[in-house]
Amino acid sequence: MSLYTRMAATLSVAASFIGLVGLAPQASASASPDSTHCSVVVERVKPGETFSRVKSRTCSDTGTAAVNRSGRTLLMTWYGDAEYGGASTDVYGDYGPCDAAGYVLNTGVWWRSISSFITYNSCDGQQAVLNDGQNAVYYYGFGTPNVGARANDNIGWFKVWDAL
Repeated sequence: MSLYTRMAATLSVAASFIGLVGLAPQASASASPDSTHCSVVVERVKPGETFSRVKSRTCSDTGTAAVNRSGRTLLMTWYGDAEYGGASTDVYGDYGPCDAAGYVLNTGVWWRSISSFITYNSCDGQQAVLNDGQNAVYYYGFGTPNVGARANDNIGWFKVWDAL
């Protein structure tokens, strides 16, 4: 077998393997930016804890993920692309709209995917803490069609609150 033939065969096998790995299922059922749409329900931050506890996660490849909205308030939607495009996750609070204390949302596997977001229900103040845990970007208002170069695909967690 010639060197060219062996190289072509090796590359072909390697490409097939890489393709199969790409089709492997996710290791976790957490809210994933690879899914079309997810919904997450969180509690308020409890004393002594850093983040709002996640009560439930639901994902769907066919549109809006089913979530029992009874008594839950939509706080925020994360988008994988700028201008509110791509995969998305709705984050619901179990304790009503944002107030001065707000909610602290760990982005989980979304840390490398958020490019835009919308907030709702008095969550007009947003602190996006970058993955280094040290630096933050602040946003105000309800729509952020582009998080900017520094925060794009680099948000570790959000604090959202009623800033007015």
